Amino acid sequence: MPDLDHLDPALDRAFEALTRDLAHSPGPGAAAAMSTARTRRRTKVGAVALATLVVVGGGLTVPQLLLPQDGVASGGGSAPLDAAALERATEGWLDGWDLEARMSGSFTRPGCDALDATPLSTERGDTVLFIDDSSATVRISGFPDAADLGRSWDYSVGELSACDGLGTPDEVAVDGTSVLHWRVASPDDTGARTTDVWLAKDGLRTGLVEVVTPEQAAPADSVRGVAQALVAGVRDGWTESGTQQTAPRPLRASMLPEWPDVDLEGALAGWESPTKRAATTSPNLLCLHDRLNGVTTSVTGGGGSQHGLSYVVAGYDDPTGGEANVELVLDQLRACSSTEVTLETLPNGVHLATYDTGGAEPENAIWVAANGDRAGMVAVERADRPMPASARQDVADALYEILHKPWE
Repeated sequence: MPDLDHLDPALDRAFEALTRDLAHSPGPGAAAAMSTARTRRRTKVGAVALATLVVVGGGLTVPQLLLPQDGVASGGGSAPLDAAALERATEGWLDGWDLEARMSGSFTRPGCDALDATPLSTERGDTVLFIDDSSATVRISGFPDAADLGRSWDYSVGELSACDGLGTPDEVAVDGTSVLHWRVASPDDTGARTTDVWLAKDGLRTGLVEVVTPEQAAPADSVRGVAQALVAGVRDGWTESGTQQTAPRPLRASMLPEWPDVDLEGALAGWESPTKRAATTSPNLLCLHDRLNGVTTSVTGGGGSQHGLSYVVAGYDDPTGGEANVELVLDQLRACSSTEVTLETLPNGVHLATYDTGGAEPENAIWVAANGDRAGMVAVERADRPMPASARQDVADALYEILHKPWE
């Protein structure tokens, strides 16, 4: 049974305050009684709420103390949402969270832009925590004023609710606010996939937690535990990776051109994964955190197939935004430590990354390129045979053509 000091530090502070008050009471044994009670609580009370405590020596009755229902968020409480906080929140469901990147292989998640971007935010911090077969992404975003936060919140809730497999969220009441929780419909396979998403707001910040695991979705205790930790974390504003100032991404913008005449899938010459999985708009490579979801004015063409193909095309306010975001992607691919990635630039300027994840379906490839204020990415994951010779350049040519279509 865990020590309650780790479950609720606020209760220890209450005991300390009561001990100081009782030291001045007429009952000579009051302070000693409180100290003894505190020690016994540590060793014997366990997870049961502390009932009414009465000190008789001087006729002093101490009011009833109960463990707060809102955990670390009770009474306006704040605390960093770090590995230790997530460990307490998911106890009995997922255990062993830390910063070491140990999860390997592919996983499935809803093809949903709102999982990767927070429109109108001017400050953002992202942390990814790991267990051997699971990961949790924590994102805290800051806003310049309540109006922008409100518009961004409404947009994100709408986008998340429209994502495949998410639907209508449940509301979890935490310390005067409501945390939204989406439980993802379980796929046919038993591999790692997004199972739960939480979204919360407080002050001028919002927070999101996305859990990817091969386990079942969160039980009720963990749903509430993560909701409590997220509210406290949003109030605190701290993330393991720090926070960065960001240019606010607009909610809506001009449309990127359509490309119905480009046969992207035909360029792959039938190269795909033999395993059916949920379609996604971004490759599931752990070291690739930026998937062209930066300060975009529009995203179109995002999608994929249920056999490992994903693609996304993004436009940016900055005339050189495409190149800047592609460079971020390339830097992350070069620094990848979870998987060895081979990078090369093809004659038309499209970059090709290939990597081997082992097993029966080891073959993976990512094409990424930019053209001024737009960028695009195509990926094939977990194929069971080498890439066809023609696909190498044909996919690059298709991506180049898509990126060079005139704006509508």
